[in-house]
Amino acid sequence: MPKHFTGLWVKILDNMKRLYDIISPRHEWFKYVLRFSQIICALLIFFCAHYRAMSAELPDLGNSASAILTPQQEYELGHTVVKELQAALMISNDMIVNEYLQSVGYRLVATHGHVQANYQFFTVNDNTINAFALPGGFIGVNTGLILATESESELAGVLAHEVGHVQQKHIARMYEHMGRLRLSTIAGMIAAIILSTQNAQAGTGAMAAALASSQQALINFTRDHEKEADYVGIHSLTSAGYDPMGMPAFFHRMSQDNRNYGNRIPEYLQTHPLTENRLMAAHSRAQSFPYKQVPDSLQYHLIQARVRLHSFSTPSEASTYFAKLLAHGNYRNRLGVLYGYSLSLIEEGKAHQAKPYLDELLQAAPNQPLFHLAYAQMELNTQQPQQALNRLANTLKNHPSNYPLMAIYSEWLIKLGEPRKAILLLKQHTSHKTTHNEVWHLLSAAYARANEPAKAHLAQAQYLKRVGDFKGAATQLTLAKKITSLSTQDKQQIDTELKEVQAKITS
Repeated sequence: MPKHFTGLWVKILDNMKRLYDIISPRHEWFKYVLRFSQIICALLIFFCAHYRAMSAELPDLGNSASAILTPQQEYELGHTVVKELQAALMISNDMIVNEYLQSVGYRLVATHGHVQANYQFFTVNDNTINAFALPGGFIGVNTGLILATESESELAGVLAHEVGHVQQKHIARMYEHMGRLRLSTIAGMIAAIILSTQNAQAGTGAMAAALASSQQALINFTRDHEKEADYVGIHSLTSAGYDPMGMPAFFHRMSQDNRNYGNRIPEYLQTHPLTENRLMAAHSRAQSFPYKQVPDSLQYHLIQARVRLHSFSTPSEASTYFAKLLAHGNYRNRLGVLYGYSLSLIEEGKAHQAKPYLDELLQAAPNQPLFHLAYAQMELNTQQPQQALNRLANTLKNHPSNYPLMAIYSEWLIKLGEPRKAILLLKQHTSHKTTHNEVWHLLSAAYARANEPAKAHLAQAQYLKRVGDFKGAATQLTLAKKITSLSTQDKQQIDTELKEVQAKITS
C-alpha cells in the first residue's frame, strides 16, 4: 500500500476543516459534510472493511492477502494513526490502565499459535463505548467501553474480538478487495471539496454521489469480518481462561441498550454492526465450550475505579460519587470503590482523609502494589516524601517487573532530587528489550537533572526515534554533538546515530 495513503486523508480532512472555518458561518450543511467524511475515513482506516466472506470457513493466512501489505507497512500505517491520536491528546497517559490492558491482551494473544503482529494495547480518552484494531497490532479501547463492561470476561471478550481482526489479517484483505472503491471515494471527496466552495447544493450532491454506492458495500463486508473476528475471539477467550460467554453477553447488552437510543446509534454499534444472525452465531459458538464461572480479578475492579475517577470533570465530583456508593452499598467490589474514593480524596487535596480507607485496603490485600502506590501518594501529599520513596522502593523489591511502579518511582526520585538513583533504575530497564518508550524520556529527564546534558540529549533522541519523530531525534543528536566535553567515542556514536536518523528522514 502506498505510504502516502494515510497522509492524503489527513491532508484532505485538514483542508476540509479549514474550509469549515470559512464556510460554516454561511453554510450550516458543511459541518455535516465534514463529519460524514470523517466517518468514512475512519471506516477505511479502522477495519470497517470492504470484504464479503465466501464461506463460513476461516481463510488460509498464506493467501494473496498476506502479500498486499508487508508487516512493516502494516506497522507504519497503524503507527501513523496512533501518532494522530496522540497529537490530539486522545491516548491516555495513565500507564497503570494501559499496562493492565496489555496484560489482558497478551494473555489472549498467547493463545494464538502464530502471532501476526507485535501487539500494543492502549486506552483512548473517550467516554463513548467503542474499541478498534489498527494494522500492525495497535488496539485501542475507549474509557467508556471499560466502564460499560460488567465483568472482566466481557472486557477480555472485546479485546479478543479486536485481536481476531488482526490475526485474520482483515486490513490486508480489505485492501485486496477495495480496488476502485478507494480511488473513487477519494476522488469524490476532493471533487466535493472543490464544488462546495462554488455551490452548496452541488457540493452536497457530489459527496452523496461519491459515497452512496460504497456505503452499503462497506457495511455488508464489515458484518462478515465481525462474525469472523467473533469466531476466532471466542476460542481465544476460552483458551486464555476467561468465560466464553463474556463476548456474546456484552454484545447482547449493547444490542438491548440500542433500543433506548432511538435514531442516535451508539458508536460501538456503528463500527461493529450487530445483527441477529451475528448475535446468535456468537452465542452458539460460546455455548459449544464447557461452562465455567470465572471470577473477576481484583485488578479489573481497581482499573475500573481509576477510569471512573477520571471520567468526572473534577476530583470532588468523583469523591462524591464514590462516597454515595459506599454509603448505599451499591457496588460489585468494595475494595475497588474504596480505592477510587481514596484516589479522588488525594486528588481533591484531602489526602489526610484518605488514610483510614487506605489502611483498610492494605489490611485486606497487603501485597497489592496499587494500594501501596496510593498510600505513597497520600504520604507524599501530606509532606512525608521520604516515607513515600521508601514505600515505593520496598514495593518494587517485591514486584520488580511492575513497570508502572518502576516508572512512577523514577519520576518521584527525579522530582525529589535523587536523579542518580533514577538513572541506575532506568538503565537497568533499558538494558532489556522493552516496548516502553517512555523509559528513555524519563532517563533523559534524569540525566538533565543530574547535569549531564549530552546524555540527556542522547536519551531523548532514543525516545523520539522510537516514537517515529526522526526529525526531533536528529535535532537532539545535533545538540549533543555541540557539547565540547564529548569524548571521541561519544562523537563517533552520535555521528553513527545521526546518519541512521537522517536516512529515515529522507526515505
